[in-house]
Amino acid sequence: MKKYNYNKRKICIVSTNRADYGHLKNLIFDIDNNKNFTLKLIVSGSHLSKKHGYSVNEILNDKFLITKKINLNIDKDFSNKEIVKTLSKALIKFDDAIKKINPDIILILGDRYEILPVAQVALFRNIPLAHIHGGEITSGVLDEQIRHAITKFSDIHFVADELFAQNVLSLGENKKNIFIVGSPGCEKLDKKKYFSAKDLEKILNFKFSKKNILVTVHPQIDRDSTDNLIKNLLEVLKDLKDTLIIFTGVNPDINSDLISDKIKKFKKHKNFIFHNHLGQDLYLSLAKQVDCVVGNSSSGFIELPLLKVPVVNIGERQRGRPISNNIVQSNYKKKNIHSAIKKTYSFAFKKNLKLTKSFYFKKNTTAKILKTLKVINLKNIKIKKFNKNEKI
Repeated sequence: MKKYNYNKRKICIVSTNRADYGHLKNLIFDIDNNKNFTLKLIVSGSHLSKKHGYSVNEILNDKFLITKKINLNIDKDFSNKEIVKTLSKALIKFDDAIKKINPDIILILGDRYEILPVAQVALFRNIPLAHIHGGEITSGVLDEQIRHAITKFSDIHFVADELFAQNVLSLGENKKNIFIVGSPGCEKLDKKKYFSAKDLEKILNFKFSKKNILVTVHPQIDRDSTDNLIKNLLEVLKDLKDTLIIFTGVNPDINSDLISDKIKKFKKHKNFIFHNHLGQDLYLSLAKQVDCVVGNSSSGFIELPLLKVPVVNIGERQRGRPISNNIVQSNYKKKNIHSAIKKTYSFAFKKNLKLTKSFYFKKNTTAKILKTLKVINLKNIKIKKFNKNEKI
């Protein structure tokens, strides 16, 4: 363990996809511009995949200095076997990079499989690990197990809500190292400047229709349910009149090829456009302009409640998350998907939408995280005692 030093800590942040970067962006900026820290930034995963939008360009456009790029070669369609092979190679690559950087603290966010090797390296290199968005429940996807595994690897826990803090505590983590700070991705959304409808039409080269739906769909935990979801959803969407369908790219998960292939075949419909990588600014701006967002993205539960955006959540991928007023739940059946979309247009739903609150928003999230990273005592932080009866 490094000698404890309050003066200037070297923080290594690892980002592996467009979603975690959207949440980390403000935090990266504030750490980089804070005299108490030295920022080291590792970029990997789908950021470096042309198939998934090569979102490293967004980081470069934001003028952040990337310390190390680690290519995991995830352009191909993934099977369970391919993911295992990728993770084994990633473990070696992340270890080499982190050994050279030699940080005081590693900071990661979320539950993607690409980030799991970073947590392992932190453990075996005896480097304190800070984790954002732990304790959340999404029992319909493999990320669930990964998230809780990372919690056990982690030493500092930045959670979004008291509910999630209790879940982290129930896993045996130290109460004094659990900090309820909110989601950093939500912190400045209410003050953010968004693109207008005209701006979006110009930037993305399209025209809004009478009605507009933004679709973000990712794989379910098994192939059959993924197939049912995308097949039935597309059947519903193609029959909607006077409606533009705007699709975003799919996460590089097992069974993502199933969704991508069906979306490609759907391109022949004139009321359809596809953008593989929008980035947070364009995505949220579009979400504010459309009539509803449809699919199974976590953004429907985390960011979009703050913006009062109607969301139709289909299937089990987000099962276990607290549900805000902006969300209409649906199973895979076509009639239920259609009814859920129809509900978002109703007067009663729109009236209730105004009362929507986010479970993930807290004030001064970034400031709280920075303060903790500056002053927390790292000595013996990896020594854990399991206190099963403790409560938040």
